[in-house]
Amino acid sequence: MFITIREFKDKEELKNYLLSIGITEAGVKILSSKVSKFNIEISNIDTRAANILKQDAISVGGDCAVPRKASIFEKGTCTVLLMVTERSLFRLIEKLKLQPFKLKELAVKLKEAVENYQKDEFIISYNGKELKLRKPAIMGILNVTPDSFSDGGKFSTVDRALKHCEEMLESGADIIDVGGESTRPGSDPVPIEEELRRTIPVIEEIRKKLGNEFFISIDTYKSEVAKKALEAGADIVNDISGFHFDKNMAVLVAEKGCPAIVMHIKGTPKDMQKNPYYENVIREILLYFEKTLKEAEKKGVKREQLIIDPGIGFGKRLEDNLCILRRLSEFKTLGLPILIGTSRKSFIGTITGESDPKKRLEGTLASVYASVIRGAKIVRVHDVKETKKFLDTLWALEEVYC
Repeated sequence: MFITIREFKDKEELKNYLLSIGITEAGVKILSSKVSKFNIEISNIDTRAANILKQDAISVGGDCAVPRKASIFEKGTCTVLLMVTERSLFRLIEKLKLQPFKLKELAVKLKEAVENYQKDEFIISYNGKELKLRKPAIMGILNVTPDSFSDGGKFSTVDRALKHCEEMLESGADIIDVGGESTRPGSDPVPIEEELRRTIPVIEEIRKKLGNEFFISIDTYKSEVAKKALEAGADIVNDISGFHFDKNMAVLVAEKGCPAIVMHIKGTPKDMQKNPYYENVIREILLYFEKTLKEAEKKGVKREQLIIDPGIGFGKRLEDNLCILRRLSEFKTLGLPILIGTSRKSFIGTITGESDPKKRLEGTLASVYASVIRGAKIVRVHDVKETKKFLDTLWALEEVYC
């Protein structure tokens, strides 16, 4: 069984969803009028279990949308939508612990998913520093590459990189993300020696001149580069491959005990935009993370070290990127901080018609809003000053009591 917590923007979206999973028109009319705190999608559930779940949900004051195939006792599996309040959910969990057809297992998964979903504060710690992630944090992009899609070559000397880093910190960046290899669509890999030459002197100089009061992340999928960067003063490993391109990366992160960002990517930077396709983009990325996190834990990585990034633009179509942002809250069921990187990306240009990445600020800020309002705790951006002012205003509006 696979669980995700859905949020529907209005009754019409809920109605269409219920029809899509096989609910009758009459059932849709009744169910779409109900107000619930949690709408929990459960897929691959035994039809017998689905019927028991519906009866138990009703008995505690909730309901469960069950397709006709289950209500007529057709054998097999189906997808249902459990609709409950917080109070009724925990009463339901106790009932399910006594039921057959893997409903005991479902009870455990429901409790874990909801507790994770409600978690709103995280802490990143390393090298004697802590970053509390209640408010969204800003990760400033520092590309020390000649060919990045937006600012390639602009900060490729140590002096220019140092100056830009200082400017981003003064503007409100909490993390500086140093990258020595472009991962734009179609890009070729850079040899380890060249990536080290680009990044390590910059990290060393930043630490020497600007101190140790802020976090530095190294944007690399190569364990050797990550190791040297951590030794030079970096605190976080930002791996676009989610530990999959270099099998030693998870081992390194476990040994160092450092925070790490695991991202979803389909393919490699060279080929990721060659006709990517998903049957269900959210489910596929969630399953990818579940598998990746388990593999990392087997190698000694502690779950609390990790940050997840669904990888906007990395093997995604326009509709996939929009769907990820629209349904970002579903990733909260993993119980980890969520990072989103939309800054100046091509999907914004597709929407706005703006071909120059540097002129995509408005679209970037719209995507930042969509992300943080649905649970993102770190936003990776080029325009730190503008993002900081935007988030400060948004947070003041969200926090006011009146």
